[in-house]
Amino acid sequence: MQSTISNIKKIIGFRPDIDQLESLGTQIQWKDIVNAEAGIVLLAAETDGPPIHYHPRQEEEFFIRQGELMVYRRDRWIKLQEGDSITIPAKTPHTYKNASKKEVLFDFCISPRVRFREMIEEMDGYVQEQKIRGTDFKSVLYLCRVMDKYPDVTQSVKPPQFIVKLMAGLSRTFQK
Repeated sequence: MQSTISNIKKIIGFRPDIDQLESLGTQIQWKDIVNAEAGIVLLAAETDGPPIHYHPRQEEEFFIRQGELMVYRRDRWIKLQEGDSITIPAKTPHTYKNASKKEVLFDFCISPRVRFREMIEEMDGYVQEQKIRGTDFKSVLYLCRVMDKYPDVTQSVKPPQFIVKLMAGLSRTFQK
């Protein structure tokens, strides 16, 4: 896998600002776009994305550069391949995953700008402190803590937001 990732980085000059490859199977390189939050994502083979969620005020677009990505929108999975794109309107439940045996590289753009990047960078702080290491219970508590802090950016659908809020409270109570 590492040699494929190295090849991807060489081909497009990919230099991740966020490196969570070992813990969450993802890397992100931010892109500057006026009134949007955008970047390029490298998602490892056979890796799930975030839980099903929606953005209360933002639409999100994906463009597949290399590989294939499964995107859940509303109530069904859609397979996107190199060159495909999809737009997810605000308040639409969605997520993504890489179900293939190869890495996928895709662009995302979330607009208008709110605090998405701030949320991802806070989560990355917990990854760097090794408080988030994957999908174990402690990691999920910290992920919930971050999601609960940014309700204007993202709301969880599955699990429901009230569960995220409850788990975030547990995290603050037991993990100072």
